[in-house]
Amino acid sequence: MTSWTGTDERGRVRTIVNRTTELAPLKVVAAKAIALAEDERSAALDLAAVISSDQALTAKLLRLANSAYYGYARRISNVREAVILLGMRTVRSVAIASSIMDAFRVPETEGFDVELFWGHAVAVGVVAEQIARETRAARPEDAFTAGVLHDVGRLAMAVVEPDRFQTMVRLVVEKGMTTREAEFAAFGVYHWQVGSRLAQRWRFPEPLVEAIREHAKSDTRSLSSLADVVAAANLACNKFGYAAGFDWTNRPERWPTLALSPRVERVLDAVPGGIHALMERARTFLVNVSSRPPRWFRSPLADGAEEEEQPEPGTAIDGAA
Repeated sequence: MTSWTGTDERGRVRTIVNRTTELAPLKVVAAKAIALAEDERSAALDLAAVISSDQALTAKLLRLANSAYYGYARRISNVREAVILLGMRTVRSVAIASSIMDAFRVPETEGFDVELFWGHAVAVGVVAEQIARETRAARPEDAFTAGVLHDVGRLAMAVVEPDRFQTMVRLVVEKGMTTREAEFAAFGVYHWQVGSRLAQRWRFPEPLVEAIREHAKSDTRSLSSLADVVAAANLACNKFGYAAGFDWTNRPERWPTLALSPRVERVLDAVPGGIHALMERARTFLVNVSSRPPRWFRSPLADGAEEEEQPEPGTAIDGAA
């Protein structure tokens, strides 16, 4: 493993962030989209012009806009129409998610599936969006963006320090450490420290930075901020087995230990099909913004179904459509 250039946590975080911005720079079009969507004076035409300058992003946006994810009866044929119908913040969410998925090229790591990582990220985004919509604790579009990005620090650590990241995964899988314990043992810092600092470097709004920094807290009884919403969504996805592929996902005996607040349970119960319906929505998003069909979680056992006819939760399948 390479050695750190700094000796304290702040120095270590700075080292990872600096190296990340070299290896995985945020697309210019995504940065411009963020700025425009935050500026209430900017017009849909301005944002559409920025998105249209990136052909790959344009194709993904239109594919998603015309998919079952949004369910519009009419066909959306251009970016300006998509911005008007979907909203500037929604388009911003797509631009950010797609750009970061494209930017990070994680080295192959035994025991870590980057596609399940993105599955978890988008799952948290979709659940956070639903919680925000029902509780009005945050804007749904902002909740989706923050949910998708909540673990971006972990990606940065994998890209910059692949040997340390492999050590972390092995400590979880082979030694039974919690992810929190293994992460600090391998890196000396936590991914939410790295992720929030990286978000600051990218000039993301402060509530989004805070949500990334606070997403790992286990007390989600309060739902009064964007950070609360994302933390609750992260907990819910972990509880139901839609985790990042090497920690909670393959340890169903731990799932019952995660307690959701009654308010979050009510939000999920109010969705026809519950959280698993939201996961289908998350999968649809990934299918339309990924460069290739992503791997996805197998569905947990259905109520009353024969166990041998159903796949185990938290394992991946190839070529999900």
